[in-house]
Amino acid sequence: SLVVCPDVAALTGAKVKMQQATNDNAGEGVTGLKELGARELSYKLMFLACSATSSSEREGIINIRPDVDETPEKVLEGYSEAHEAELRAMAARGPALFDDLARSIAPAVYGCEAVKKAILLMLMGGVHKTTKEGINLRGDINIAVIGDPSSAKSQLLKYVSGFLPRAVYTSGKASTAAGLTASVVREPENNEFAIEAGALMLADNGICCIDEFDKMDVSDQVAIHEAMEQQTISISKAGIQATLNARTAILAAANPMHGRYDKSQPLKKNINLPPAILSRFDLLHVMIDELTEEEDGRIAAHIVALHKDPTATIAQAPFTMEKLQRYIKYARAIKPRLSAPVSAGWLQPPTARPAL
Repeated sequence: SLVVCPDVAALTGAKVKMQQATNDNAGEGVTGLKELGARELSYKLMFLACSATSSSEREGIINIRPDVDETPEKVLEGYSEAHEAELRAMAARGPALFDDLARSIAPAVYGCEAVKKAILLMLMGGVHKTTKEGINLRGDINIAVIGDPSSAKSQLLKYVSGFLPRAVYTSGKASTAAGLTASVVREPENNEFAIEAGALMLADNGICCIDEFDKMDVSDQVAIHEAMEQQTISISKAGIQATLNARTAILAAANPMHGRYDKSQPLKKNINLPPAILSRFDLLHVMIDELTEEEDGRIAAHIVALHKDPTATIAQAPFTMEKLQRYIKYARAIKPRLSAPVSAGWLQPPTARPAL
């Protein structure tokens, strides 16, 4: 419900407007003491709520990355018997399940099987670890996609940004270091400094999709080094010192340096990114627009079919988005660990390692 609340902070602030009462308005009633004057009291509108609903539940999106880690048994308790039977049927597909899950990602985008598999691995994620010294090792996977123009890079990023509720889509051309990490601003109510969250903080425990990554300034790229590796953001401005969480996976898309990717040159000669930022990406994928008549014909047929009947074209995917979200949420709850014999075997030379 909408209520009216007096702005008390304006009375205690330094800038308080005083209205001196005069004898001219003596017939208008009591307006305040002449010696003290009458203060102008302003009001603000605010909403009063007695309950809150998660945005993911309201929008019908299944949150595959909850704030609290859940066990597989806990995840199955939230599913119905029909949904649990669907998970068992999907697991019964065997090794072919990986390809079916990858084809179900962004069904409106033609091809790009390798990139879709990489996105699937990013959605699955890894296992967060903490060393004995208290150092956190990230389990999120960072992916960079370098490709020719009109190769559906932005479409893949848009799909991932709508796959889970805590995902943020931003463009590197219009983003700054403060907009990606955090900034310190002065609040107009109490005239004090406060931290304003950026894209990486808003995508905490989610995914941050950065398009046009190569268009960012070098100083802005340096600002996200800490967030990509340590998954934290350190602030030391205006007397505020804080370390904030940025536990997010980064999916970045960039264009080649000379417009199109040159196959005769290595990757470092095709993209204008420093080695420090490239080393923080776990997977690097190159998307090349093959200029062949057969490939262009297949892409054109897919686009025409998509515009003619979008529902039928998307329905050709093995799984719907809801089934994919339910399976990934259950898979993320499983925390695999290597057994003692296998761990001991990997410490031996490659020729003496046991067969898995």
